[in-house]
Amino acid sequence: METFLIYLFKASILLSIFYGVYFLLLRKDTFFTINRHFLLVGIITSILLPFVEFTTIKFIKNPVFYVTETHLPASENVIPETINWWLIGFILYGLGALIFLSRFGLQLLSLKKLLTHHQGVKKDGFNFIEVTQDIAPFSFFKTIVYNPALHSAEELDMILKHEKIHVQQFHTLDLILMNLLLIFQWVNPFAWFYKKNLEQNLEFIADREAIHQITSKKEYQLTLLRVSSNNYSTITNNFYQSLIKKRIIMLNKQSSQSKKLWKITVILPLLSLFLWSFNTEEVVRIKQDTKTNQNPSENIIFQKKGEKIIEFIVDKSSSKEDLNKVKNTLKNDYSLEVKFSGIKRNEANEITSIKVDISSKKGTTNYAISNDTPINSFAIIYNSETGKIEIGQSGNSPNYVWVVDKDGKTKKGSTIKIHSGDKKNEFIFNNGDHKDIYKIHTNDNKTFAYITGDRDGEPLIYIDGKKTTKKEMEKLDSDTIEMINVLKGKSAIKKYGDKGNNGVIEITTKKN
Repeated sequence: METFLIYLFKASILLSIFYGVYFLLLRKDTFFTINRHFLLVGIITSILLPFVEFTTIKFIKNPVFYVTETHLPASENVIPETINWWLIGFILYGLGALIFLSRFGLQLLSLKKLLTHHQGVKKDGFNFIEVTQDIAPFSFFKTIVYNPALHSAEELDMILKHEKIHVQQFHTLDLILMNLLLIFQWVNPFAWFYKKNLEQNLEFIADREAIHQITSKKEYQLTLLRVSSNNYSTITNNFYQSLIKKRIIMLNKQSSQSKKLWKITVILPLLSLFLWSFNTEEVVRIKQDTKTNQNPSENIIFQKKGEKIIEFIVDKSSSKEDLNKVKNTLKNDYSLEVKFSGIKRNEANEITSIKVDISSKKGTTNYAISNDTPINSFAIIYNSETGKIEIGQSGNSPNYVWVVDKDGKTKKGSTIKIHSGDKKNEFIFNNGDHKDIYKIHTNDNKTFAYITGDRDGEPLIYIDGKKTTKKEMEKLDSDTIEMINVLKGKSAIKKYGDKGNNGVIEITTKKN
């Protein structure tokens, strides 16, 4: 649905580009046959070119992208499901297309009824049908329809010569193709102008060719003026097409010089600009550090615990491959349709704008952010039991996870394991509050836990059961850490008394 509407938008842009070039540069020239081919190429290009995509590869440093599953408190607010504007737009478009398709079908049925109720005379490859209705002469494929009682013999001769040109050059195909495209692009105002100019150009071609077969150009022009009529079908070639004045002007206009044909080439850079703007896909590759290639770290780390909540953290460094992993995981494991769109990056390849649309059986959830600066991290949270989806800011989260335990009532602490990618290290965070985290660094410049918030002093720090200082703790190498317990609020006070009022960090190192 969204993909189709994007395709429609691209097709409309392309048709509008061709119309702009024709209207501004070509319509006043007498290259009628070349203009016909140009307009036909415009129709075909608008249909096919949106499917053509080019790929560019950009290398960035390896980002870290975490996914966790936790149990959220029962009081957790859920972001309201929003209106699916894509669906509404698609329905409105579909209704319009259905109306114009029905209109086109009725025109064909009306034409078929007219042709089948009259006996035709075949001569020289043409099928001539004489009618008694007050309608303008027209041609449809090899059939030419006219009312002989409405015209003199001289007028009828000129009219038939004109209509024979339409038949011989298969102009009906142009009109049918244009009418079908108009059903598809009825929302594009330039498509309607395109149809009008295409029909006009076909009349210019037939007028020019017919004049070569008529002894008096003046009489031909007088015939146009005397017998003007608008009673004709839009899917047929009609002798008395409107804008007679323009047809007469073009008949008397001096042939354009061939050197003016260069104007057609203006379409080429415009098509290149379109492809560069809309159809160039950037593939971001992870540039591996030669120092860490032996144990490459995964960009997304999955940890399933409790089968209730799954959380994805998206940050400014997330690559297209990272986002595709999120999309595929939610689709394959949880039957969620995820769409990342409107992605813009700065020169450092950091995301500055992004839009997220997620659809489930419960409804849809949308999230969008657009800045001149890199985005803050945000989380995609899905409750697999209730089907609720949340998307919101998570701040500039470092590489850690937490389990919420604000009131200390949890009898058995939940734990989440974080794998470093090479599976050598596992950090376990227990009963921490992600809103009050204190930052911990190690001597290898890795940050792996926080306890912050409104407090007067520093948290207690214990390493292997012994009380220590922050300075000593920061001398640790993260590779030596086996487990970290972060206690806060009542959980800390219950175990350590009033000394745990500012939180407690318990670190267990590897015994070997």
